[in-house]
Amino acid sequence: MEDDAKYCGHCGMFLNKRSELLVHLATNFSWVWRRSWAGFASGFIGWIIVFVIMRIVGENINPIVKDLFGGMICGVFLGTVSGIIEESAYKAFLGGILGTLGGALGGVLNLPLKDIFQSSDFLSSLTIFATWAIGGTFIGATSGIIERNKKKIFAGVLFGLIGGGIGGFLGSVFYGSILIQFNPQGWLIKRLVEGASGGLVGAVLWFFIGIIEKLYIFHRREDPKLEKKVCASCGKQNQLKFWYCVSCGHPLPTAAPRQKMVLTPYRGMERVVNSFVFLSWLFGVTGVITIPVIFFVFLIQDVILAFIIAILLILSTYLLVVFFRFLADILTTLMRPPSLETKTGN
Repeated sequence: MEDDAKYCGHCGMFLNKRSELLVHLATNFSWVWRRSWAGFASGFIGWIIVFVIMRIVGENINPIVKDLFGGMICGVFLGTVSGIIEESAYKAFLGGILGTLGGALGGVLNLPLKDIFQSSDFLSSLTIFATWAIGGTFIGATSGIIERNKKKIFAGVLFGLIGGGIGGFLGSVFYGSILIQFNPQGWLIKRLVEGASGGLVGAVLWFFIGIIEKLYIFHRREDPKLEKKVCASCGKQNQLKFWYCVSCGHPLPTAAPRQKMVLTPYRGMERVVNSFVFLSWLFGVTGVITIPVIFFVFLIQDVILAFIIAILLILSTYLLVVFFRFLADILTTLMRPPSLETKTGN
């Protein structure tokens, strides 16, 4: 659309600050919504895996140890969400470490908090709130740490605490209500209910973290005249699509307008491609997290069986990663406009 346009050429809407604000709100909500759905997917898989592993281990394990490892596994799944979305191994690793620490701390404090709050039903319901508020605090700090900004770290911690606490509370209430009201039977139905409760935790957590990331942590000042992004720290020139300096790693404070970015006209297909890429990364992360855990669980019982199961899981994980990446590559190829043939003389 032209810079001097007064009305939208598609719908006739008058273009002013209010209409621009409406467009920005819709764009921001879409961005946050995608992160929330990614949190749901990670939480869904993470909770199913935790419940399955705990049933394999049995009831002989110490409750505190059980909560510790359960919190660690769930925490690492929720912590890697942002890194998986952005296809950043560094961010996934950092978020996974922080999620593991937060989940472990919350898991260890789960039983002591239950003992403290067991005097009333209302107070006991705050246990799971506090448990995942702790986990969310660590996970929310990830983006602020990468931005190297104390205020952004604090903002991420605050929203992670709120999102983790509310998400944990709602997930616990959902799971308990389903068990009481419907008493689901069958292995698959039970796993779906367990996964949905974890998915709810992840969705709410990343909805809150996504809000603060979009509006503050990752906020960049848009410069319509920007041709190259120059790092304020080292003076290195960077491409318009970069968010961080390739020379020193510091955040680049400016953003190029959408008109100067190379965008595909196939926005819907691009969403599907991103979903397949996300699933490819998610299954890869799932394998990295769960295969060592399952290997050591079975190693205690049968060494040969442990190696067989580990090999089968590695092969299955690899096939899933390649399959979803294959689908993404096929659609990406279809999205590319046909190249112009070069005319040559006879």
